[in-house]
Amino acid sequence: MLQSTLSKALLLSSLALGAMAVACQGQVTLKHKFHEGSSQVMETTGRIEQSLTINGMAIDTASDTRATTKISVGTRDVEGKLRVQEKTESLQISMDVMGMKYEFDSANPDNKAGSPLEVLRDVHKALMRRTTTIVFDKSDKAVAVESDEDTLGTLPVEVQSLVKSQLDPEHLKTEANNAIDQIKRDPVKKGDTWQRVTSTNFGAGQIMDFKTEYTYDGTVEKDGKAFDKITSKNLSVTFALDNSPLPFSLKSADLKSPESEGVILFDREQGQVIESTSKVRVTGEIIFSLNGKDLPATLDLKIQTATAVKN
Repeated sequence: MLQSTLSKALLLSSLALGAMAVACQGQVTLKHKFHEGSSQVMETTGRIEQSLTINGMAIDTASDTRATTKISVGTRDVEGKLRVQEKTESLQISMDVMGMKYEFDSANPDNKAGSPLEVLRDVHKALMRRTTTIVFDKSDKAVAVESDEDTLGTLPVEVQSLVKSQLDPEHLKTEANNAIDQIKRDPVKKGDTWQRVTSTNFGAGQIMDFKTEYTYDGTVEKDGKAFDKITSKNLSVTFALDNSPLPFSLKSADLKSPESEGVILFDREQGQVIESTSKVRVTGEIIFSLNGKDLPATLDLKIQTATAVKN
């Protein structure tokens, strides 16, 4: 009787172990790593095309941005905290808003034109002076963001309200955690999916929340090296005006993301994203309110971004 019971227990254990082995087959762990004392340069490019029609009036906007940022990793203190510095080394911006043009090049930051958009020049010059330090705890969660100067305080009062939310330390801390959390920490196998919700701050209190689904697609080879590939698509998008200085309020927004695609290449050995690209289109209806009157609007927004390690 005892022998029979033991045999059944061993059989069940073998079956369970076998099932676990099958389930774990092909699984990998994509763990983010900080290399203390290291530094690297990241290049980021972005393009935004927006067509916003409010109460029959079209407001067309296009902008292109290219930036290189030096990232320097410190050493952990006795509490396990780690400070990572980010310093913009170059910045080029080109904007066109309803025919008003603006150009900024950090190589010649005072090259002004006559556009009303010149109010942004002080912002971009301030960003070039600024060094941001992100403080991570021992579990690699961003817990604070520090700056070597009061960037907001150096700006004209009429400009501060436009960029206050984008420079807010809490917003920057959330962005840092989102960048790490898009990579699932649990073991994954080809075909596994996971979801994240992230916020994009467009300034002046304009915030879009994107619900994104990520899929692990296995490994791909690039430049003779294997990388883990993750693709993404947007499932939904919402829009909000949070403490906005704009003269109107938001009554409702019904937005969709009919087109989206993203690709992330992760270096498992280095423990970091070495390249990522994203394209998303947002369309839909928005109703603003001004002095108690509804202002119906339609939105067609396209956003493209690309980030790559340059060294």
